[in-house]
Order: sequence, then structure tokens, then C-alpha cells
Amino acid sequence: SLRRIHPEEPRLPRLIDNLRRSVRQPNHETMTLEQDTSPQIALNITRTRVTVLVFNLTIISVMLSFLAARGAVGDHAVTMHLTSFVALFVGFCLTVMGIFWLLSSQTLDAQGLSHPRTFTLGTITMYLALSQTVTAVMHEYLVGLESVVQTSLPVVSGNTQSLSQFGALGETSLLILLVMGSAIWVLTTYVAPLKAGIKGSAHGGWRWVLTGYYFALQVPIYWVYARAWHLNYASTGQSTDMPSLFFLQFFQPLLWFR
Repeated sequence: SLRRIHPEEPRLPRLIDNLRRSVRQPNHETMTLEQDTSPQIALNITRTRVTVLVFNLTIISVMLSFLAARGAVGDHAVTMHLTSFVALFVGFCLTVMGIFWLLSSQTLDAQGLSHPRTFTLGTITMYLALSQTVTAVMHEYLVGLESVVQTSLPVVSGNTQSLSQFGALGETSLLILLVMGSAIWVLTTYVAPLKAGIKGSAHGGWRWVLTGYYFALQVPIYWVYARAWHLNYASTGQSTDMPSLFFLQFFQPLLWFR
């Protein structure tokens, strides 16, 4: 019986060697599967959003310089451009906050991936910052268009036909501006940030946290906008109340042509 067991003895060291090799050489298929199902974000996506925020910061700086060069520093000028100043300041704060969230989302390792939660916070903040820039650009365009119309009316007032054609041209321009600006504003204010929070890389209860973060930013921002519009209307003698102005901020394009 001992002679029969003796040929089977070399199998034990071979089995031990095979186990050691399997531990030292991990399965590459398993590693690839784990990397593919990882919820972390690639670094190039984070860099793209940071680039967009830096570009938005450049637009804000140019617009502030443009307002200063136009001499919008008097009492009447400040009241007229108050909404633009508020939008640019809020946009600046949101841009810096978005850059902070995106830079904080990066992991300090060799892969350089980004955490999905802080990345989504930065994405939501980025879209809201772009929304403030759209508000400032639209308001300044409307103020400039209104001043052009008021300046040109005395020139064409002598001819009734020219005056009607000029009025029709102005209404057409405002209508095109309303459609384009409203579409971009709705996209950057509601569609893009809510989609990033609900259908983004964060899962579970974090979706509700991100949605709460979105409204926690929007409510005080809209309240500041309502105060700016209230001061603008008060300077012209128009009677408005704060609750209605605050509610209209959620549909801000309606105020652009009010």
C-alpha cells in the first residue's frame, strides 16, 4: 500500500506552486472588469468642465470692463445695469465655486480619476454659472437695444411709414432674441443641471442631495435678482411687489420684455 501512495506524493508540491502563482499573477480579466464598472470620472472630462468655467470667467471679466468703459457708474446707470451687475457677480462666485468642486473631485493617485459626487456638484455649479452669464448678456443686449430705439425714434418720426417699419423691425429683433435667449437660459438653468444631478454618476440618496443643492443655490440667487428688479422698477415709479418678482425669477425670460 505504501508503494501505491508513493507516486501520488509529488502532486502536493505542484498544487502548492500553482496556488502561489495564481496569487502572484492576478487575473487581468477581473481587473479590467473592475475598472470598467468603476463609478469614477475620467480626468479629461473634469478638465473640459474646468476649461468651460475659465472661459466663462473671461466673459465675465470682459463684460465688467465693458460696463466700466461705458461709464455705468452713475446713479441712473447703476440702476439701469443693476441686474447685469448682480448676474455677473453671482456668475463670478459660482464659477469659482465650480472650479473648487471640480478640483476637489480629483483623486491623488496615479490614475487621476475624479469622485462622482464632488464632480457632479461642480457640474451643476458650472451650468448655473453659465446661466448667470446668459442673464447678464441678455439684459445688456436689451438695454442697448432700448437705447438705440429711443435714439433713433426722433430721426424716423417725421415719416409715418418709416416709423412703422422701424417698429416692426424692432419687434422682430426682440422676438428672435426672446426665443434664442429663452432656449439657452432654460437649457443652462433647468435641463442641464437637473439632468446632471438626477441622471449623473451619483446613485441612491445622493441624487436627492444634489437636487437639494441645486435649489439651495437657486432660491437665494433668485431673491437677490428680485431685489435688483424691485429697485429698478422703483426708480421708474412702477409699483411691484417682492413675492411676484421672486416668483417670476423662475421664469426669468418673461421679465426681459416686461
